[in-house]
Amino acid sequence: MYKMPGAGVGVAGGGVGTLAATGADVGWWLAVGVLLVLLGTVALIAVHRRNRRLSRARS
Repeated sequence: MYKMPGAGVGVAGGGVGTLAATGADVGWWLAVGVLLVLLGTVALIAVHRRNRRLSRARS
């Protein structure tokens, strides 16, 4: 398995960067990415609805 430079004995267990660089548990990273995209979409929709409701109330 490939090891990043500096990921030797001094970095026991490795860090997030080491895991991402080695491709370890890629499915987990993909799941987190999809979750972040979904949460961002939900937040944008909520803000849009709130702004529409507020603009109707002002009219």
